Amino acid sequence: MKDYLQKTARLISVASFPVLLLTTAMPQNSAIASNFDACASSLLESGISGDDAGIACADALEPTVLSACVATIERETAITGQEALTACYRVRRPEELASCVVDIDNNLDSADVANLALDNCRRSLLPERFADCVVGLNSSISEFSGNEAIATCISAEEFPTELFPRN
Repeated sequence: MKDYLQKTARLISVASFPVLLLTTAMPQNSAIASNFDACASSLLESGISGDDAGIACADALEPTVLSACVATIERETAITGQEALTACYRVRRPEELASCVVDIDNNLDSADVANLALDNCRRSLLPERFADCVVGLNSSISEFSGNEAIATCISAEEFPTELFPRN
């Protein structure tokens, strides 16, 4: 009888171990729900309509990252929440987009640079590098306006033919 109890105890422990792993590895429903709640609340505070906030948060892979992007751009630039949502929704790196737009807007003197920065940061594959390029060129080359620095950085080729001709 003692041998039978030991075998049963081992079997139960072996069978329950994977269940234990699954229950501790899976996120709790309330944590997931709070991500959507935080996203929707943040978007509503940024001036997004309830319908648009619901659709955006429901469709986002990482809803809190999307809403943080929108909130940062709307709070720190002259860009509206709706414009920010459109851009943040269409990029792979929303956090970098927000950082790019804010950096360019804070470092360039042009009044209309925020919308231009938003569009070009969204188009850039590496938004933070793009912002570094724009800010660096604008501060170092006195002939460059902010708009020229943005245009130059977005059109940069890996090997510019003017410097490295293809023979």
